[in-house]
Amino acid sequence: MKNIFFAALMLAVIATPSSAQERMKVKSEESLFLDLQKVGLGSLNEFEEKKKFYETIKLEKMKIQETMLGNVYDNAFEYYRIGSYEDAKGLAAKILAIDPNHADAQMLYEASSQLRGSLRPAFSEKLMLEDRFRTALSLYTEGRIVEAHKKMEEVVKLSPNNIKAKYWYAKMKEDLRVYYTQKGVEAYKARKLTNSLDNFYSALLIKPKDARNIEWITRIEDELRQEKANDQLRGALESYAQGNLKEAYESLRRALEIQPGDAKANKLLTEVRNEIENGYIVSGKKLYGTRSYTEAIGEWGKARPYSSNLSYLDKLVLRAREQMKLEAAEKQRRAEDSARRAREEEARRAKEAEEQKKAEEEAQRKGVTVEEVVKKPQGVSAENRLAAQQHYLEGLKFFQNSNYEKARSEWTITKQLDPESADAGAGLKRIEQILAGGQ
Repeated sequence: MKNIFFAALMLAVIATPSSAQERMKVKSEESLFLDLQKVGLGSLNEFEEKKKFYETIKLEKMKIQETMLGNVYDNAFEYYRIGSYEDAKGLAAKILAIDPNHADAQMLYEASSQLRGSLRPAFSEKLMLEDRFRTALSLYTEGRIVEAHKKMEEVVKLSPNNIKAKYWYAKMKEDLRVYYTQKGVEAYKARKLTNSLDNFYSALLIKPKDARNIEWITRIEDELRQEKANDQLRGALESYAQGNLKEAYESLRRALEIQPGDAKANKLLTEVRNEIENGYIVSGKKLYGTRSYTEAIGEWGKARPYSSNLSYLDKLVLRAREQMKLEAAEKQRRAEDSARRAREEEARRAKEAEEQKKAEEEAQRKGVTVEEVVKKPQGVSAENRLAAQQHYLEGLKFFQNSNYEKARSEWTITKQLDPESADAGAGLKRIEQILAGGQ
């Protein structure tokens, strides 16, 4: 905003002299360009400047610079008009130092250089303009329309009241339009579409409402878009054939950005998107089968950008999370059961140790052996039988899920607690047959 404020001040103070007596009202070129530096305007080609400013700021800066250089040029031309060629040349040179491509400043610089120091400025200027006029007509006669038009344009700009030059300039301008149109048609027939489009746009700048040129431009731009879309489509097909589905997907998206209505690209995009989605879904299901639920949810999340059925993905994720909760609860229950059994086992051993100690004391008192005092219980205790039944049920769950190692471990514990368990024995036998390859 600060730069814009200074620019506004500069525009307000730059005034164009209307006569030789008002020359001193023009700001000196030194102070003028000093103010340009204060505003921060300079060559836009500097690398550091490009790094410093964002694109929007640079665009705004270019607009300010263009406006200010236009005002500086007006001052330079006024110097030229009143015959102060040295001053005109100086200002034109400084404009070119900032913008080397400023065509009007270049023209004014050359004209001022040619007339500078002339003893009869008015006569010299007339000769110079006549020479340029004849050169323009000569070029026109030779069929060099572009050069002729440019040369005649210089005459008109340097001598705005030259009626003869203005007439020929208008005539050349129309011929130039025809020239650009013909060049556009020729380039189109040679399939040089970009070059053709440039020529038709040049013709349109001369006659903006030319319906025929507008029609040509519309046609060529459509063909260029189709070519670009086809390039992207070919790249997508190549990537698809190589199995690079994501690259194919991105190429197809770019093709549809260029040509949104392309039926082939839309159809292929749907197929590729479905394949990518299905790939992630299948991968997630495999991970789910190995109880890698977090990884499975991650795969299904990757499928979301390519999915047209997000509710199905949500169901898969919900099922995985519920299973995670169930298994976490089951794991906690088993841990609690193991802890309880450990406590019970510890209590049992303590009780047995106490009973053993009492038996030994009793045997010593009676003078008999411990075995005679202690009568071992017959059969399996109710406690062991209950524990054996729990281990058998756990083993049955593992067996149904084809986890034979864990099933065998649980049923082995069952047999240890209850040697008479026929179900555990049959289960262990079945596992041995399966692992051995039997039926």
